[in-house]
Amino acid sequence: MDVLWQDLRYSFRTLLRSPALAAAAGLSLALSVGANTTMFTLINTLFLNPLPVARPSELVAVFTLDANNPTRFGNLLPLSIPNLVDVRAHSDVLTDLAGYSGPLPLSLATQGAPERVFAQIVTGNYFDVLGITPAAGRFFTTAEDRTPGTHPVVVIGNGFWQRRFGADPAAIGRTITLNRQIFTIVGVAPEGFKGVTSLFGPELWLPSMMVPQVLPKQFGDWLHDRGAMAFMTAGRLKPGVSRLQAEARLKTIAHALEREYPEANKGRSVSLLPLTEAAIFPGMRSALLFGGAVLMAIVGLVLLIACSNVANLLLARATARRQEIAVRLALGAGRRRLLRQLLTESIVLGLGGGAAGLVLGYWGRNLLWSYRPAAVANNFVELRFNAPVFAFTFVLSIASGIVFGLVPAMRASRPDLVGVLKEDTPASSGGRRTGRLRAALVIGQVALSLVALVVAGLFLRNVQHAFAIDLGYDATPIAVVSANPGQAGYDQPRAEQFYRAAREMVSRLPGVASTSWASNQPLWASLYRRIVVDGRESQGKGDALLVLVNTVDVDYFKTMAIGGKAGREFTAADRSGSLPVALVNETMAARYWPNEDPVGRQFRFDTERSPRQIIGVVKTIKYQTIGEPPQPAMFVPLAQNYSDAMVLYVRATRDPAAMLKTVQREMRRLDAEVPLENPATVIEVIDQSLWMMKIAAGLLAVFGALALVLASVGLYGILAYAVGQRQREIGLRMALGADRRSVLRLVLGEAAALVAIGVAAGLVLAAAASRAMSSLLFGLSAVDPSAFGGASAILVLVALVAAYLPARRASRLDPFRALRQS
Repeated sequence: MDVLWQDLRYSFRTLLRSPALAAAAGLSLALSVGANTTMFTLINTLFLNPLPVARPSELVAVFTLDANNPTRFGNLLPLSIPNLVDVRAHSDVLTDLAGYSGPLPLSLATQGAPERVFAQIVTGNYFDVLGITPAAGRFFTTAEDRTPGTHPVVVIGNGFWQRRFGADPAAIGRTITLNRQIFTIVGVAPEGFKGVTSLFGPELWLPSMMVPQVLPKQFGDWLHDRGAMAFMTAGRLKPGVSRLQAEARLKTIAHALEREYPEANKGRSVSLLPLTEAAIFPGMRSALLFGGAVLMAIVGLVLLIACSNVANLLLARATARRQEIAVRLALGAGRRRLLRQLLTESIVLGLGGGAAGLVLGYWGRNLLWSYRPAAVANNFVELRFNAPVFAFTFVLSIASGIVFGLVPAMRASRPDLVGVLKEDTPASSGGRRTGRLRAALVIGQVALSLVALVVAGLFLRNVQHAFAIDLGYDATPIAVVSANPGQAGYDQPRAEQFYRAAREMVSRLPGVASTSWASNQPLWASLYRRIVVDGRESQGKGDALLVLVNTVDVDYFKTMAIGGKAGREFTAADRSGSLPVALVNETMAARYWPNEDPVGRQFRFDTERSPRQIIGVVKTIKYQTIGEPPQPAMFVPLAQNYSDAMVLYVRATRDPAAMLKTVQREMRRLDAEVPLENPATVIEVIDQSLWMMKIAAGLLAVFGALALVLASVGLYGILAYAVGQRQREIGLRMALGADRRSVLRLVLGEAAALVAIGVAAGLVLAAAASRAMSSLLFGLSAVDPSAFGGASAILVLVALVAAYLPARRASRLDPFRALRQS
C-alpha cells in the first residue's frame, strides 16, 4: 500500500510538471468519456436498469403466441382479460398474475380547456404483484376490481401529485374528472414509478372494472371478449420455479383454453419472457437494442481515437523523459517497477479525464432528454444517473488509462541505455520505431473517425430521405385535428351530428379544398381486427386474419388524394341499415384474392354476424411507419361503424399550418367541451414520428464531429512533433537549396500519405458497418455515395488544414538557427 501511495504522489507531481500535456490529454478523455457516459445512461435506463419493483428477477411477462397472424411487430401479443383471469386461476407456478394496458389518452377536466393525460387500466392486484408501496394513501383493493363500474377510484403518479397538488397528502380523497367520470384519488405511486415500461409510461392508474366508463366503444368489450387482446401481464414466479418450467405449465393451460374456447383461442398458445425484457414491447425491442448498439459502438470509436491521441502524447513525453528513465534503470530500478509507475501515471490521467467526463455526461444526459416531445414529456421515464452509471464511468476511465498507457510505458521502460546516455536519440532505431508507431496510431484515428462520420452521414441522409419517401399520398397540403365527443359525454346520435356539422362548417372556410373524418392518425394506425374471408367461415373464429382497419367518412380518399384501383368509394348511401360495405387496399386484394377481382367478395369481422361486401380497391399507403413494408388494410364507412373519437383531415389550398387555428376555432363554436387534440400538419406528424431517428442522427453527428476533431488534433500533434524532431534535417535541406515550397510539399506529402491510408482503411470498415445497420435505413443504400463521399471529403479537408499548420511552420524555419541548435 505504501508503494502504491508513493506511485500516486509521484504521478501527481509528474503531471503537474507537464500541465499542457495533462490538459490536452484530460480534455480528449473528458469529451470521449462524457459521450460514452451519456450514451450508457440512455442504454442503462432502457435496457439494463432494474425495474422499480421488488425482486425483478422473479417477474415474468406472459404473452399470447399467435403464429398464424404475425403483425409487423411479431407474433407475441397481449392477453385478453378473460384469458388472463383463467390463466391466473389455474396456474400453480405463479404466486399471482396482474394485467395492465398500454398508456391510454384520457380527457382531464380543468378550470380551462380539458387536458390530455395518459392512464393505464390495471387489474386490482397490479401493484401488489410488483411489490411496491405507495408514497401516500393506498393502492386498489380486491373489491374495487370485482364488479364493472362500481368503484371509480384512481392512483396518481408522483409527478402528477407534485404538479397538481403540490405533494399535499390531503390530495388523498379528492376527486378528478376523467372523460366526464368523477374518480376519487386513493393513492400516490412512489417517486420515479411510471409503470413497468422502459420509455413511456402513464401518470394515472384505473382499475380494470372501470373500462366501460372511460374507453371509447370502438375499443370493444375488454371485460368479456376473449379476442380483445389488450392487456400486457406481470406474473411472479413461485419459489423454485424457473421461467421455462412456468412456460411449459402455462402452455398446458393455454391448450385447455383453446379446447374450451376455440372461437377465440384456436391456434394460440403462450410465451414467457423476463419482465425486464418485456419493458419494451418485444416487437420493438430488437430494433431499439440494435440502434442503441450502433450508438454505443460509435462513442466507443470516439474513445479509441481519444486513447490513440493520448498514447501519442505519452510517446512524445516518453522521448523527452528518456534520460530520466535510463538513469533510473542504470541506478538499479527494475523494469517491472518502472512499468507499474508509468501505468499508474496513465491511470491517474484516465481517472482525471473520467471525472470530468462524468460531469459532461450528466450535462449531456440533461441536454439529450430536453429534446423529447414537449406534449408528452411528463410521460417519459427519467434517464437515471445512478450507481451503474458511476461504475461504468469508473471502469471505463481505468480501462482507458491502461489502453493508452500500456504501449508507451512498455516502450519507455526498455530504452537503449548506452545510446540514450550518450544523447544519441533522434536517429536511434528506437526513435524510428516510435515514429512508425505514432504514424500507425494516426492512421487508425483517421480510419475510425471516417467510420463515425460515414455512419452519422447515413443517419442524417436517412432522416432527409424519410421526408421524400412516397407515403401513397401528398402530405404537404393536409392538416389534422382529433376530436373526442365521447369524452364530452356524447351518445351516438349526438356525436354523429357533431361530425356532420363540424365537417360542413370547416369545409366552408376559405382555403379549404375538402375535409373528411378518419379513426386513424397519419402513421399511427393501431386498430387490428380479425376477419373471416368468404369461404373460410367453417374454420371458425380461430382462423380469422388480423387486418388493419380504418373507419372513414365520405370524401376521405378525395381529401387524401388516394387513388382508387377498382370499384367505387363510399357515398352517403352507405349508411346504417344499408348493405354493410368495405374497401380494401391493393396489398390485401393481392394476398387474399390473388389473380381475382375482390370487388363483390364478402368477409365478416369475427365480432359480427353479417358479412360485408367489398365495393372497391384503393392504393396501399403507409399506415404505421415510414419504412414499413406494404401491409393489408381495409376501410369501413363511419355511418356503418360508429366511433366516438375521430380525426378530422383538412386539405388546404394554402399553408395548412396557418389553417389549424381557424379550424379549431370553428369546431369549438359547436361545443367548447369536446376535447380537440393533436392539431398538426401531416408533415409535422411525420417529423414527430421520426423523433427517435432524429435524436440518433443528431447524436451521431455530434460524435462524428468529435471524432473528426480528435483525429485532426492527433494528425497535427504527430506532424508538429515530427517537425520539431527533424529541424536539423529540414535546416540542412534548406541550406543546400530547398525552397519553402518544397519543404511545405514534403511535410504535406507525408501527411497526405497517412490520411490516404487511413481513408482507405476507413472506407472498408465503414462499408462493413453500414451494411450491418442497413435494417435501420428507410430504403437508403447502405453505401450511399453522398454519405461516403461527403464524409471522406470533410475528413480530407479538415486533415489537410490540420497538417498545413506544422508544414507552414517547417517551411519558415531559419536554416542556420536550426543547424546551430542541433
